[in-house]
Amino acid sequence: MELHDDTRNPLTSRERYLSIAVPVLCFGGTALGILLWRAGYIRDPGAFYWGCIAGAILLAYLAWLKPRRDIVSLLAPLYAVLIFLLPLENKPTTLLQLLFGASLTILVVRLNLRFSTPVNRIGEDPMEKYLYDYMHRITPLYRGIDREIAHDVASAVLSFKFGLYPNTISSADQAITRLTGEGPIATLKKALRILRDRATSLEEFEIREYSRETFGEGDDPYLALKLTPEQVENFEDFTLDNSMVLCYAVAYLYSPDDGQMLDEHQNFILQILNPYKELLGL
Repeated sequence: MELHDDTRNPLTSRERYLSIAVPVLCFGGTALGILLWRAGYIRDPGAFYWGCIAGAILLAYLAWLKPRRDIVSLLAPLYAVLIFLLPLENKPTTLLQLLFGASLTILVVRLNLRFSTPVNRIGEDPMEKYLYDYMHRITPLYRGIDREIAHDVASAVLSFKFGLYPNTISSADQAITRLTGEGPIATLKKALRILRDRATSLEEFEIREYSRETFGEGDDPYLALKLTPEQVENFEDFTLDNSMVLCYAVAYLYSPDDGQMLDEHQNFILQILNPYKELLGL
């Protein structure tokens, strides 16, 4: 992981104002919506969610100002759009606004505590940067994915990490059933099948059994690891590693409900990537 200076950078005036503005906009906007509703100006205070959206935008701007990037905070506006603006079965409520505001407030505190220290470039982990660059590269490729499907993908990854293989199988199957499309979606479905099949083998104590599914040349643009056949010692492990990293990245980017948990277990993915460090020339 990255190595940091021993002392934390004090917050600038701009960062302090932004840190205060985020919860003020979220909770203040909710309070204003309730007042307007009681005064008869609006019909539903739950639909007055603009304070939360503005707070998410300011949080992303605050994250951008930090010396180290926090992807969860940078993607806060995307989460706000997915939660409040996209058509859903359940309409936004005042409670949802309060919960979203509380989440952003926690992210502000986390951002100021963990991401205010400058990166020591000499000790920077190249694999962490490699992972972030990969997620940035595939972001537009999976932009249309449904967040509930992304949640199933996240559940498959996390349950596999914790050895809860029946949950991995169930979550992967749910995501596979609901995913439709070619190109990046087809590659993601392959990755989920590979993950599911490996979980099935481990659940049945068939440790040496891997999925018969594999990636082809057409899948390369969507995968994190690209090596020549001569560089790959164990093709099955290599395929599984690519599957895990792809599923993690998609879940991280498009499942706002799981962003915090996935961020906390990022070391799991870095451990997968680290053996390829020299082969990738990093």
